[in-house]
Amino acid sequence: MDIPAVPPPCTDRDLLPPPVLDDVQLALIGKALAHPERVRILRQFTGRTPQMVQEVAEGSDLAPSTVSEHLRILREAGVLFVREDGPRHWYCLRRSHLSEYAQAVEELTRSHELVHR
Repeated sequence: MDIPAVPPPCTDRDLLPPPVLDDVQLALIGKALAHPERVRILRQFTGRTPQMVQEVAEGSDLAPSTVSEHLRILREAGVLFVREDGPRHWYCLRRSHLSEYAQAVEELTRSHELVHR
C-alpha cells in the first residue's frame, strides 16, 4: 500500500535570494510568462499548496513531460521553486519574486507615462 505524499511547506524563507531584477531577469520572466500554458499553470498555484507534475498535468491536454518542460522554464525564471522529498519534486510559486516583477513592470509603465506627457 502506498503512503500518501504529504506536501512540504511552500515557503521560500530558507531559499537563496532570487536573482536581482535587472533588465535581463525582467526579460527572462517576461519570456517565461509569454506562453498561455505557463500562465494557466501559474493560475493553479493560487493556494499555498505545492504541486507535483502529475497534479499540474491533471485536467489539461498536456502530457506530463510537456508540463515538466513548462515548469522547468518557470523555475529557471525564478517564478517557481522546488522542494524535493525523495523521488518527489514539489513545485511552489515564488510569490515574492513574481510580485517584484509586477512592481518592476508597473515602474516601466510609470516611466513611460512621464516621458510621453
